[in-house]
Amino acid sequence: MNKNNLIGWIFLMVMITAPLHAQNTVKVKGVQGRWQVSEDITLKEAEERAFMEAKKEALSKAGVMENVWSVFGQISQESGTEFHEAYSQMNVLAIGGMVNVTNKKVEEVWDTDTRTLYKVVTIDAVVQKEEKTDKSYALEVKGVENLYKEGDVFTCKLKVHGTDSYLKFFWFDTNGGALLYPNQYESDTLLKVGQEYTIPFSNAVDYRMEKQGKENEKINMMMVATKENIPYTDEVTYQNVLKWVYSIPNDKRCAFYEMILIK
Repeated sequence: MNKNNLIGWIFLMVMITAPLHAQNTVKVKGVQGRWQVSEDITLKEAEERAFMEAKKEALSKAGVMENVWSVFGQISQESGTEFHEAYSQMNVLAIGGMVNVTNKKVEEVWDTDTRTLYKVVTIDAVVQKEEKTDKSYALEVKGVENLYKEGDVFTCKLKVHGTDSYLKFFWFDTNGGALLYPNQYESDTLLKVGQEYTIPFSNAVDYRMEKQGKENEKINMMMVATKENIPYTDEVTYQNVLKWVYSIPNDKRCAFYEMILIK
């Protein structure tokens, strides 16, 4: 996939078949997420983001405070080219925990003070927690915007805490998935703990935002840091990446996930 052709992607909801490590289960009720409706964010997009925030809050309430990775629950049709919403069946997968949503309520709330409309999503959920963690190990990413204009160049800064690490940077769009780092121009380099790095790592690589059609495009990105250099050699698909992630012990990996829009 052309790394400069960054087009919106909707994650597929799948079941993880890779073995999970020791877990316990926590039930959470009435956790809530909200997102503002604006000129750039439609009602549907605000609901998706509010749902994501609710699922993050469920992980937080259950004690999964770090390495939260929310995945929008979309199921592809057999053609692989069209998607339909299946909110009632949504799962959220998290690095360090898994959320199974059992109940969902969606509301539109008008804030009379700010004269602003919000989508508010309230959920009940069951959270599976991996018990073996390294709380000092974290991946800090700064500079990722929620909204980009077509033609903007993507860049961000990152820092690993706890131990020197190796990074894998995945990017998913409607054409499929790609491993953006390491690549043919940027080798798999050990990142020193506490040192700030800029993505891309060199001027030889350029991530320019492009979209298809007139509507806002969704893109999902994931960065995974590991204490050991664990190569990713499989075809880059959502399911394969998740299997790879969950094959790594929880205390030896940390991650950053974000969904962005191209206007």
